[in-house]
Amino acid sequence: MEKDPKSVIFDLNETKENRIQASFALMNDGSEEAVDCLIKALFSEPSPIVRHEIAFSLGETASPKAVPNLIRVLEEDENIFVIHEAALALATLGDKRAEMPIRKLLKHPHPDVAESAEIALQRLLS
Repeated sequence: MEKDPKSVIFDLNETKENRIQASFALMNDGSEEAVDCLIKALFSEPSPIVRHEIAFSLGETASPKAVPNLIRVLEEDENIFVIHEAALALATLGDKRAEMPIRKLLKHPHPDVAESAEIALQRLLS
């Protein structure tokens, strides 16, 4: 019997790869419960690489609930790769509430974040 992705994603004894695969399983599930689980994991996961993949997964869910949480990542996460992925996920979701928070990243001190914001805005506004 396969493990429940809702428990795997929070189990820090699981490998990062297993937690990432759990995020993809939850993304594919797409239910409100799965989205809630991804959101909770996004803010409790210690590994930036796993948070990056959780942000990606949230963008692919097409859930409007993901938008304010991904905006929060833009404002609070310190890892440039996680911020990058949250910006692109917001662009994928296509919600105009993300425009101003992404615009703020155009002045980010790290050039890769600013470039990600530029790409995200182009996607969001096209």
